[in-house]
Amino acid sequence: MKTIATSFRCMTTWVGSLFLLCGANNAHALSCWANNSTLVMNMTAPKTLVIPKNTPNGYALYESSQKMPTGAARFECDQAGAWGYVNERGTTPSDTEPHPIGNTGLGWRMSYGKTFAPAYPKGSLNAGAYTLTSPIGFTLFKIGNVKAGTLPTGPLGTLRAFGMDIVQVSLANTIIFTEVSCKTPSVNVDLGKQYSSKFGDIGSTIGKKAFDIVLSDCPTGLSGISYQLDPVNPAFDLKQGILALDEGGATGVGIQITDKNDTVVTLGEVHRFLETEPSGNYTIPLQAAYYKTADKVTPGKANASMQFTITYQ
Repeated sequence: MKTIATSFRCMTTWVGSLFLLCGANNAHALSCWANNSTLVMNMTAPKTLVIPKNTPNGYALYESSQKMPTGAARFECDQAGAWGYVNERGTTPSDTEPHPIGNTGLGWRMSYGKTFAPAYPKGSLNAGAYTLTSPIGFTLFKIGNVKAGTLPTGPLGTLRAFGMDIVQVSLANTIIFTEVSCKTPSVNVDLGKQYSSKFGDIGSTIGKKAFDIVLSDCPTGLSGISYQLDPVNPAFDLKQGILALDEGGATGVGIQITDKNDTVVTLGEVHRFLETEPSGNYTIPLQAAYYKTADKVTPGKANASMQFTITYQ
């Protein structure tokens, strides 16, 4: 009988946390090693993070500066393996990007040079020796409904390769975050009773009345305000800012929306209102008027509805 010897070896100079996979088979030795224990990068971030209401999911709220860890990070393995970043702020499926930070509505990604590192173990490395040469940072995103709170100091996550934790990114300070907006009450505009005989040709208006969208108690920390007007029913003419009337009332008439300078406010489009940081109370001055849409106008109720959306940058 012939005996076949099977051997294996694992080599590492790590003294800190290490998850090292070692295998054995006939006439093969698997070796993975790193020259340091996990390098810790303490990243300073803003102490407060103001998140405007209506911020879309996926929006980058904060991008840290990038830096190299203190100490050279070198590692190798003689077999292909995975690499990427691991979340330490909650359980995360491997295919989730960005990584959720608990149930805060925030997520984060580890930046690596000019791109983002993949979520571990989605990245792949060939067998060989590697040296970390690109700086590392992180970006915070809004990924859901924000619950005001804090991000405490401590690890965000770790860059992992071949099952070994190479660099850990950690918050050096607590971040207080909150979702903010101005108060925006509903608006009713009474155009009063009007006589169709006062109309001129198609396109003429009567009964013009000014009204305001009021923004009160606007917080600091925002960079600007935009608004959008959308008809509840299909509009008569979006570009000309003309609302169609509710069914069952007057015909041959719509309601046109203009700004204080009589410039048409296009419906369904975003209009920039404030370019500077808001704080306090504001009004968006607008006007409404009956607009003749047909040669024949029949009397009746002339009501229309629209909704306004305020976007905070």
